[in-house]
Amino acid sequence: MWLKIAGSMLVFFVSSCIGFKLAARCSGRPQQIRQVISCLNSLKSYITYASAPLHEALMQCAHGIHGPIADFFHHVGMSLEENSRLSPQQAIHAVLKQMKGELMFESSELEILGVLSANLGIMSRQEQGNYLSMVIEQLEKLENEATRLRDLNTKMYRYLGICGGAAIVILLV
Repeated sequence: MWLKIAGSMLVFFVSSCIGFKLAARCSGRPQQIRQVISCLNSLKSYITYASAPLHEALMQCAHGIHGPIADFFHHVGMSLEENSRLSPQQAIHAVLKQMKGELMFESSELEILGVLSANLGIMSRQEQGNYLSMVIEQLEKLENEATRLRDLNTKMYRYLGICGGAAIVILLV
């Protein structure tokens, strides 16, 4: 009897945790996109106005934010500083692979970052500023879509985890 109760509580707890984890992932995506937009705005300023080298600009643009996005830009900057033969595209792809579990990006954001990395550092300062403005605009559209999805899906994932766990417990008892 006690084993059934303990097992039921464990199943209910695990399914609820899965639902809350999915809801947190869904609600964290717009926040991370907003942080990337903030960092890219700072990067644009460092490149166009301060004329900072790319590795310094990447490390400096993440000041003021915390979490995986700050770590991402810092790691890319450190990779470029430590290995001068590394292109920005290679550095960004390597760091994206390292941080795959921490970043809550979908394929559209990863595609934009991939295109950005291919064009970063090969244009004039003015062209890079214009290009970064275009990328920021695309990310803002993705952020609006992610916010809409967050509003739709966050409660659903929570309720699905709780109700799914309750249904499994009822079926097992």
